[in-house]
Amino acid sequence: MDQNFIALLKEFVAFKSISTNPAFSPEITKTVEWLRNIFSEHNFEVELLQGPTCNPIVFAKLQIDTTLPTCLIYGHYDVQPSDQFELQERDGRLFGRGVVDNKGQNLIHIYSVCKLIKENKLKYNVKFLIEGNEETANNDLHDLLILHKDKLKSDIVLVSDGEMINERPTVDASLRGGFNVRLIYRTALNNVHSGIYGGAIPNAAYEMGNFISNLSPFTDGVDKISEQEIANNKSVTTDLDTIGVKKQIGEYDFYTQTGLTPTIQVTGFKSGYIDSGFANIVPASAEVRLNFRIVSSQKPQEILSLFEKYVSEKTPKYIEYELSAHGLHNPVKLNTISKLFVSTANILEEIYTKPVFYQNCGGAIPFISDVKEVFGVDTLSVALANSDCNMHGANENFRIDLIEKGLRFSQLFFSGH
Repeated sequence: MDQNFIALLKEFVAFKSISTNPAFSPEITKTVEWLRNIFSEHNFEVELLQGPTCNPIVFAKLQIDTTLPTCLIYGHYDVQPSDQFELQERDGRLFGRGVVDNKGQNLIHIYSVCKLIKENKLKYNVKFLIEGNEETANNDLHDLLILHKDKLKSDIVLVSDGEMINERPTVDASLRGGFNVRLIYRTALNNVHSGIYGGAIPNAAYEMGNFISNLSPFTDGVDKISEQEIANNKSVTTDLDTIGVKKQIGEYDFYTQTGLTPTIQVTGFKSGYIDSGFANIVPASAEVRLNFRIVSSQKPQEILSLFEKYVSEKTPKYIEYELSAHGLHNPVKLNTISKLFVSTANILEEIYTKPVFYQNCGGAIPFISDVKEVFGVDTLSVALANSDCNMHGANENFRIDLIEKGLRFSQLFFSGH
């Protein structure tokens, strides 16, 4: 294992660059300066892009030859809240917050490009765009891409921010879009005595539960799922036992179900009293949080409008409600048969000695759909991490053998193989 890479990763992971808590702002600043120094030492032009609310975005540019194509590499330096900021090695893995998501995968490309610069083997002009609010949903990023469109425009866009499936090299073929919703029901001014009023007035918890139980995904605009897509998705498996689930639901196999069908998930419910003891009340209010995942060719604003109409029609007139939506982002399908995707697959299959799995990803990287919208470019989204990396959880880890293969891939890619 390249000890220089590990030394840099140890420094990178040590920064407590938590974007969810303003108390860590000094650590964000240190992280930004560390990245700025890394790029400056290798002759990049470095600039910090700033939006109204987001942390600084590090933009680094190196043009070596105007006749060469330009590749933009996107990643993020912010991490989930944690106390695991000391890089540790055990059992063939490196442990630490951000070691996969996204510092480790990001650093693989930074390190490879810098190495190729020294060896005079770099075959791309390179731009890095590394943001600090991916974990909190960067509301400024879309507008910043438009504002700096000429500066950021590139022939190729590369992202590594995911997990391999069944230890096969994994490239995203599509990603779902979506948004979050907060819905509040109010049936009375205050909670009231269940003995005096119970059974005679509406109960906000019951009413919200009834609404949720009848809610199903909106299928307007959903693309027909092809037999080829189903066959591709059935070529891999997922082990639900590891998360304690006894049965998969839905019409399709796991990756078709999560990647190519829309869903609405209840992510939180609040009503009444659940502290110690009991409160004999009729709850006057109930709140639910919903996460919508939509697929091509659906549009988030259109689905939100359908939901707003649905709420208006299905909510009884004796209930006052409040509805708000947040974080709308588009789904995206990528052209995996383009020359770039095919040549990349060849490199991956040479290194990993397994066929590439083209994943219909159930999650989202809003940057990828933004790039498609603003620049008209398909992002090459290549996962480098192990499927049991446990990103966002305890003991986030990156297998050392996969780091080595990731470095090999990155060096071959940027040296023009």
